[in-house]
Amino acid sequence: MGGGDQKNVSINVKKKKNGSFKSIFMHADVLDWFFMVFGLIGSIGDGISVPLLLFIAGRLMNSIGGASGTSNNNFVHDINKNIKENNISHIWFDFINFLMHNAVLFLYLACASFVACFLEGYCWTRTDERQAARMRVRYLKAVLRQEVAYFDLHVTSTSEVITSVSNDSLVIQDVISEKVPNFLMNVSMFLGSYIAAFASLWRLAIVGFPFLVLLVIPGFMYGRTSMGLARKIREEYNKAGTIAEQAISSIRTVYSFTGENKTIAAFSDALEGPLKLGLKQGLAKGLGIGSNGLVFAVWSLMSYYGSRMVMYHGAKGGTVYSVGVSIAIDRAFGAGLSNVKYFSEASAAGERIMEMIKQIPKIDSENMEGEILEKVLGEVEFNNVEFVYPSRPESVVLKCGPSGKTVALVGGSGSGKSTVVSLLQRFYDPIGGEILLDGVAIHKLQLKWLRSQMGLVSQEPALFATSIKENILFGREDATYEEIVNAAKTSNAHNFISLLPQVYDTQVGERGVQMSGGQKQRIAIARAIIKMPKILLLDEATSALDSESERVVQEALDKASVGRTTIIIAHRLSTIQNADKSF
Repeated sequence: MGGGDQKNVSINVKKKKNGSFKSIFMHADVLDWFFMVFGLIGSIGDGISVPLLLFIAGRLMNSIGGASGTSNNNFVHDINKNIKENNISHIWFDFINFLMHNAVLFLYLACASFVACFLEGYCWTRTDERQAARMRVRYLKAVLRQEVAYFDLHVTSTSEVITSVSNDSLVIQDVISEKVPNFLMNVSMFLGSYIAAFASLWRLAIVGFPFLVLLVIPGFMYGRTSMGLARKIREEYNKAGTIAEQAISSIRTVYSFTGENKTIAAFSDALEGPLKLGLKQGLAKGLGIGSNGLVFAVWSLMSYYGSRMVMYHGAKGGTVYSVGVSIAIDRAFGAGLSNVKYFSEASAAGERIMEMIKQIPKIDSENMEGEILEKVLGEVEFNNVEFVYPSRPESVVLKCGPSGKTVALVGGSGSGKSTVVSLLQRFYDPIGGEILLDGVAIHKLQLKWLRSQMGLVSQEPALFATSIKENILFGREDATYEEIVNAAKTSNAHNFISLLPQVYDTQVGERGVQMSGGQKQRIAIARAIIKMPKILLLDEATSALDSESERVVQEALDKASVGRTTIIIAHRLSTIQNADKSF
């Protein structure tokens, strides 16, 4: 790939940018919007249920025991009047009717609140899971779509991709399922409480309004500080986790060099950072929660001023109570605002994910355009091919690989042998010349079809942490069990597989750790053979094996090469002694 081509790869996994709020919901479909609308209704209903409760409670208090004995709405005044008139039955009847009326109102409110809370919890959680699953699938699909040059230039380790798949999606998932409904609920509670307070007794409400700052700012500041500390703690734990992961994945090396104590010491040192940050987080949390006590100071002021209004301005006790509590619970506004910072973080995460999803590589494996040859002979030809890695220029000298023959490429490290395999499978495109398959330039062929015609066996085969059967089926998913066995026999793998307790269902372990080097190579050969490729690519397939394992694997490779165009990359003469042509 030339310098100009490198510029085409413009995505950076770690790129930081601010995104729009709508990027959080970019993966929602029609049903998700349906869920979110009803979740919105539920969140608002959940928020305003508290002001409605206070309004009904205040109304009940006013009717049972008011401030003035002359009030027409004073239930105590009515009782005294009816006792004087000896109308006891009428008193009891009115009392029961009054309680029943308010009980029914409370029942209606309870039912409405239940429905609202159910809609809030179910709808937001349901759409969150749907959108998160869709987002992860699209992201991974986009990553697997990228050309190899993207990973060469921009991804220094697999953890970067995994972090974007997991962390970014979890941030968005948390915002959709928890932060958005929490924000809507708290803001609805704040607005509903103030509207009810000003509508009921504006003179008392306006006195408590300036103290809103005392109730809001501490919670808001705690949320902001806690979020920053939590991010730093997570980063520190990731460092410690990396040490543990490296030690466990290389446990044999740790044991052989008696490095257990060194590993434990390094892990303990890495945990010092989270410990110190955790103390700061605990202090911030203590101050944040402790600041909730300010509500009692505000409540005392409201009680004092409210009592003065009852005594001298004819205000009703129930109204004073409901307005005072409404002002006190308006710290919910601060709780709602504390979610805004998460929206910003989720928006940036959404932009990063969408940036990757929209990235279309130059060598696009999802592009279904291109020719498909009806019959593949397997003749490979390199015409004046030149290639530039990001770090060094190469010149490939292979001219022609005849159909059905075995061609060997021999040379020292860095001479460009493995480059042939990468170019032939179109992991990269040459900067000069062209590569032909049966006389057709490979860049004109459909990419997936082209790669399906080739089978690759590399020096260090990549086996997946599943069964032997599943690893072989990775070559061709629709293969039958009989075809799996035949491929294993051809690769000289059937004999050792048959001796295993679970035969083909035996787990190979992470990266094939349960298998020896020779066994892994033979499974990899079976995986390549079951594709029935027209071209077999052997990239130093026996270089890491001992002499006995090399002999068995070489026999398997010789059998697999029959009737196929085979390109062997090697530095041992024993590997290429049966080659028809060498370069």
